[in-house]
Amino acid sequence: MSPVNGGNINVRVTTMDAELEFAIQPSTTGKQLFDQVVKTVGLREIWYFGLQYTDAKGFPTWLKLNKKVLSQDVRKEATLLFKFRAKFYPEDVAEEIIQDITMVRDIDYRLRDDCIVVV
Repeated sequence: MSPVNGGNINVRVTTMDAELEFAIQPSTTGKQLFDQVVKTVGLREIWYFGLQYTDAKGFPTWLKLNKKVLSQDVRKEATLLFKFRAKFYPEDVAEEIIQDITMVRDIDYRLRDDCIVVV
């Protein structure tokens, strides 16, 4: 099924708090989508996070910010699915993180990732 609907592409991004839905253009880059997500969740310390998707072969893959979303190996479904995830973890959270919300998200993502068991 094609994700393009009247020129717009439906996108769903799952965060730890919510599922966000956007309509993007075919020319939208990974950075433009990422910026829209972090603006919506109100996060300023963005360098620890990224958008992850499951590629056509079933592997988790990071969205490349410098490329168009549709030019990447995202499964072309009615709605493109992404997860907002911690990509990097600071060594000293208290020293490196300014916003409390970033620290909460970082710790939450670490716990969730550590608790996932692959069968």
